[in-house]
Amino acid sequence: MSDRIGIMTSRQSVEAGACAMPIALTKWAIARAGRAMRKFGADIRGIAAVEFGFIAPIMLLFLIGTIELTRAVAIDQRFDHLTSTIADLVAREDKLTADDVKAIYGIAGEMMSPYDTKDLKISIIPVMSSASNAENTRVYPATTNRPSFNGGAQPARCQAYSLTKGVLSKNESVVVVEATYKFKPMFAGYLMNTSDWTSKAFAKPRKGLCVVFDDNCLSSCFS
Repeated sequence: MSDRIGIMTSRQSVEAGACAMPIALTKWAIARAGRAMRKFGADIRGIAAVEFGFIAPIMLLFLIGTIELTRAVAIDQRFDHLTSTIADLVAREDKLTADDVKAIYGIAGEMMSPYDTKDLKISIIPVMSSASNAENTRVYPATTNRPSFNGGAQPARCQAYSLTKGVLSKNESVVVVEATYKFKPMFAGYLMNTSDWTSKAFAKPRKGLCVVFDDNCLSSCFS
């Protein structure tokens, strides 16, 4: 009887030991994992690289946006200044030929430098009002001696051209310069899109009734 009890006790001890081993292994694995996690959490090596990975794309977008905005503002200022300068240069003359107009366009190209002028178009439009009606305004010279720049639209002689009321009195003239520019961002489609800019300038003739492009500035458009 005592032998049987001893055998049963031994068997129970073995079974208890067998059950205790997985528990011990689990506790050991958990403890080891905990130590590894604490060690990993305390290790700050590489944290700067991780932070840079998050911040770099945002900073890059800010940099590109700043470059594009600065470039757009600079081109826009040159574009507007160029338009008013051409109107002023034309209005200072008493008579202009096609070569004179081309020379003025050459100055315009230098003013836009270092930016490209292939997307720049300029038109010189001299306008005169009727001697009997200040609101009846028409283009008085032919296009022969007033070529456009890069194919800018040139209204024909005697074509009606609307002006804001009060710009001209009866039998007066004004030099109108219209310009267009296609702005193309360096990184088009990402932060800014290609856009068409327009600018218009007015200048009254300095040396007489009007700037002569033909034989004289008397117009038969109102007869």
